[in-house]
Amino acid sequence: MRALVGSLLLVASAGAQAHAHLQQSTPADGSVIATAPAKLVLRFSEAAQLTALSITKEGGAKRELAPLPDRAQTTIEIVLPVLTPGRYAVSWRAVSGDGHVVPGTIHFTLGQ
Repeated sequence: MRALVGSLLLVASAGAQAHAHLQQSTPADGSVIATAPAKLVLRFSEAAQLTALSITKEGGAKRELAPLPDRAQTTIEIVLPVLTPGRYAVSWRAVSGDGHVVPGTIHFTLGQ
């Protein structure tokens, strides 16, 4: 019985970790950068389909970023609008290969 319970817990924990998660971004989360980036790069642990992507400057309005890729990818590059100095939040929502919705946000600051 213990072996069965242990096996079930192992399978459940492996399934819980199967969702795509952000491994790296450019700009990096929490970074302070001197030059405005031309594009946003999101690198996921497995292919993910972006369903929403936006950028918000602190104190400003949210701007949707488009076009989004038309297929699931592990590395996603999106052209950014012209950014002025300030603090930014980039928020996304993606669907993993297993169908789970994975939301996330990164923050960065563009200096003077």
